[in-house]
Amino acid sequence: MDDIPSTEPVVSITCITYNQEDYIAQCLDSLLAQETSFPFEVLVNDDCSTDGTTDIVLSYQQRYPGKVRAVTHDENQYSKGVMPIENFLFPLARGRYLAMCEGDDYWTDPTKLQRQYDAMQADPTLVACVHANENVQANTGQRITTLRFYEQDRAVDPSDVISHAQCFSTNSLFIRMDAMKSYFDSQIRAVPDDGDHKMMTFFAITEGGMWYIDRIMSAYRILSKNSINRTTLLSKDRNERALRRYEARVELLRTIDEVTDGRYHDAVTKGIDYMGYVLCKDTRDFRRLRRQWPEQFASESLPTKLDSLLYTYCKPLHKLACAVYFRM
Repeated sequence: MDDIPSTEPVVSITCITYNQEDYIAQCLDSLLAQETSFPFEVLVNDDCSTDGTTDIVLSYQQRYPGKVRAVTHDENQYSKGVMPIENFLFPLARGRYLAMCEGDDYWTDPTKLQRQYDAMQADPTLVACVHANENVQANTGQRITTLRFYEQDRAVDPSDVISHAQCFSTNSLFIRMDAMKSYFDSQIRAVPDDGDHKMMTFFAITEGGMWYIDRIMSAYRILSKNSINRTTLLSKDRNERALRRYEARVELLRTIDEVTDGRYHDAVTKGIDYMGYVLCKDTRDFRRLRRQWPEQFASESLPTKLDSLLYTYCKPLHKLACAVYFRM
């Protein structure tokens, strides 16, 4: 690895957090543990946490001056529709590249940043790089599943990203800073879909595309406390939220079809069908999942199958199973 004679950060790592005192220290430790030939910075946005998260974040800023920079608020900004990375962290970023990890997730390989940097430096046309990751139980860190979309290092096929809901984890993203700016200015950014999904599709269809590294280098906590996914799962209007997300994702796909002049139309059509599958999975429609997408549903993890099965045929047992899981 060539040393880079500069004190300016080459990579800016963004971390957004809210009420994650049980997780944030492990997250920040994993970011700071990166072994690189270049300097990097860690930018953290704490969105007015009401537990001990803010104190933990500020303690890291004090311990790592010039390396960790914290942004705090007197009022919660996300509830006002303000996007923390776009509005608070991106303007502070000094690096040529941007990497992401939310406060309830963490990186598992100290060579992650270097490997992605090397891949991007080897091909200046690439706009982003992603890698495999593991999904873990929120409190224990025990591996549940792995997200390994390809079986070797390779270029990402845009059609794969368009026709699926989640090929790669957000905490695997490594992006050229100018590509991130282009995303913020794009027509895709304005679609009311989840930000991570929009970013993946935008970088996939952008000229130069993405590179995939087939190495597990990060962990995503399943249904961690205060996560959007957990809040949605436990909400009384879960099905309504799932329907709104489905509609937003279909709108995103149609926008992609428009901005690419139909270049990926077949993938868009397949993607709309896949979003219907995800909607049925989110609403636990076990009968329709088995009837309409039998092979796809058969490939799901055992917990996912049991979730739909118990919810459909034995709600009391499903409720008990959820209570046990969330106490773990």
